[in-house]
Amino acid sequence: MNDETPDNFNPQLAQLSSFLTYRIARLHQKLNTQATKILGDTVGVTLNQWRMIAFVGGGEKVTASELVRYTGMDKGLVSRNLKALIEGGLIVSTEHRKDSRVHVLSLTPKGKEVFSIALPKMRQRQANLQSKLSADDVANLRRMLAILETAAKEVEL
Repeated sequence: MNDETPDNFNPQLAQLSSFLTYRIARLHQKLNTQATKILGDTVGVTLNQWRMIAFVGGGEKVTASELVRYTGMDKGLVSRNLKALIEGGLIVSTEHRKDSRVHVLSLTPKGKEVFSIALPKMRQRQANLQSKLSADDVANLRRMLAILETAAKEVEL
């Protein structure tokens, strides 16, 4: 059991709190909550919107299908967030010169401003999180995450 499991919790079910996947999911939720608050307070965008702004801003011109691939979000989630970002004047979508079925995404001046304000805040957040670990811990965590990501692709147990 972890620190947040009630004392009267069924011992059979308490095993869930020791599952690696459960602990990762709890950490993921806490990190998302933290990032959402920082982004909401700083630039008024959601975490999913920030991820899209960051990829578009980092790549200068990106397609929606590349966003799906890079972010790991499903097409519907990307589509809904893109619509909000376009309507909010943060991203512009233009037709590809050679293929009218493809739309190229780029940041507007307003989107570039959000990017330039949020990126240092998110880097500061990363530095703060990493400061709790040694350099060896960070390297080992990155290595372990890569192993787990590979293992997560296996569908047969």
